[in-house]
Amino acid sequence: MSHFEQHSSPSPSAHPERGAQPEQALPEGACLTARIPDSDNARLGAIVVNPYRLAPLTAVIRDGGQRISQARVRVKGRGEGGVDIDYAVEDRTLWTHGGIPVFGLYPDHRNEVEVAYSLDGERIRERYFIYAPAVRLPVVASQESALPRVEPLKVAPHLKKRLYLFNHLLTEIPGSNRLLKWNAPGGAAEWDSVGINWIADSNGDVRWYLDIEQIHDSTRKDGLGASMGFQQTRDGHLIWGQGQRYYKHDLLGRTIWARTLPEKFADFSHEIRETEKGTYLLRVGTSDYRRADGKRVRSIRDHILEVDQNGDVVDFWDLNRILDPYRAELLHTLGRAAVLLPEGVARSDDLLDNERNEGDVLPFGDTPGVGTGRNWAHVNAIEHDPADDSIIVSARHQGVAKIGRDKQVKWLLADPRGWSSALRAKVLTPVNAAGEVLAQNPNGSYPEGFDWSWTQHTAWLSSKGTLTVFDNGWGRNLAPTRLEGNYSRAVEYRIDEEKGTVQQLWEFGKERGDAWYSPITSVVEYRPESDTLLIYSAAIGHLTPQRLTRPVLSEVKYGTQEVLSEFRVVSGQPGNVGYRALVIDLERLF
Repeated sequence: MSHFEQHSSPSPSAHPERGAQPEQALPEGACLTARIPDSDNARLGAIVVNPYRLAPLTAVIRDGGQRISQARVRVKGRGEGGVDIDYAVEDRTLWTHGGIPVFGLYPDHRNEVEVAYSLDGERIRERYFIYAPAVRLPVVASQESALPRVEPLKVAPHLKKRLYLFNHLLTEIPGSNRLLKWNAPGGAAEWDSVGINWIADSNGDVRWYLDIEQIHDSTRKDGLGASMGFQQTRDGHLIWGQGQRYYKHDLLGRTIWARTLPEKFADFSHEIRETEKGTYLLRVGTSDYRRADGKRVRSIRDHILEVDQNGDVVDFWDLNRILDPYRAELLHTLGRAAVLLPEGVARSDDLLDNERNEGDVLPFGDTPGVGTGRNWAHVNAIEHDPADDSIIVSARHQGVAKIGRDKQVKWLLADPRGWSSALRAKVLTPVNAAGEVLAQNPNGSYPEGFDWSWTQHTAWLSSKGTLTVFDNGWGRNLAPTRLEGNYSRAVEYRIDEEKGTVQQLWEFGKERGDAWYSPITSVVEYRPESDTLLIYSAAIGHLTPQRLTRPVLSEVKYGTQEVLSEFRVVSGQPGNVGYRALVIDLERLF
């Protein structure tokens, strides 16, 4: 129970405006009472809203030149049933910001904020009223509101205090001035979008958003790209990337670092991941890549870069030399023209032979296709396994692969069809709970409900030692694209590396069919503090003519089909596509 959830009132001997008494004698309670002074009588300094220009629903109550300590903040919920946001603030955070950080203000609202802090041996409590302006984001055609609407469908009482960060992308930007050819011949930065990123509480109310115009600008090569891969780090801050840059900020918007990618690499999107070692893994391409046939290209979404705290390169994984950039089985299914080897040309296990067989007829660029310089892998997630210091990558157009520091494939979680002979030996063998091998049927399916993941997003380890994957299902069983009769699912696998086997433990979403189908994006993540699976089916409706997506965020009790909380996210803007959602941990904020 937080201090602000304990119930008490000041002693009659306390100061009538400050409610001061020894801290141990007066716990801070939900009734900080009418006797807590308003800011007109406060001991602190000025209030600065949006102190770092990036997070308009935050503020700092300046310390007025005093040395305060042991602060706690409560932003009161709006109206009956509003969600309070309360948190403790470490002293070093008070010193960093020169005052008390306020997070979670409602937009276009006069927010009631209660603070408690120690000053010169006194425990002081004060009330402030802080107006935060309405949400302001780039104006685009057909926009009904500044942000998508989050509609609670069900909220479990013990998850009422949840805060969710939504990472969306606006892929249709009318009238934008894009630098489409600065990176010829065709790097991934040609894919530009405006990031729409905000935090909602369990009522669906907006409590934070990122002012994207401070960092995104389609007219500059260091300002274009999609803001993606948000993760809350162990120190409570946010990391993400966008095009040629990647960022770390605190929740007030203070810059910890904003870096340009190392010169050898280019075109970040999808994933930045903190490791247990304090390094960072980023999904990138390269700015200048020499193929075996001598051609120089920009490679597309096929490198994993590791940097340290200073931004220096620690290591990188070139998937062109680790996997098979000419495996095209899934590329055939995506319902759009893929750049493939010329008709009648057989694929070879030799990389150079395949490159020579391309001739001069296959264009380079950010398009699905075989060969380095095209989007043959489309890596969208990275995981670090500290047990053996290896990485797990989700390559949308290929499958899931675990790769060691020696750049050797440890295993492949993917349909066995189409792999080269060496990689085919790395494909995991499906087994049931009894350890019995599940043989693949002639039509590609498996008995007992086992299935691979198809065009998947996220392949992350859980604290239970299992792997959770969002199986989008586009191209399932190598079938051509269809507009109905599809399904996505969250799935959990147990992998035995010594035996080279995989067991499917659990799945969710299959029975919902088209109503829950997300052909792209999305996430599933195990949450150990609540023993739940957080699942965001983030692109429902993406293939409809209207392209008005209706994502669904669910928290499901581990190992069951029991939905504890669920939200529908509604956007009136065509092309507003959900990418991921994550839980924001209040205990790590400040």
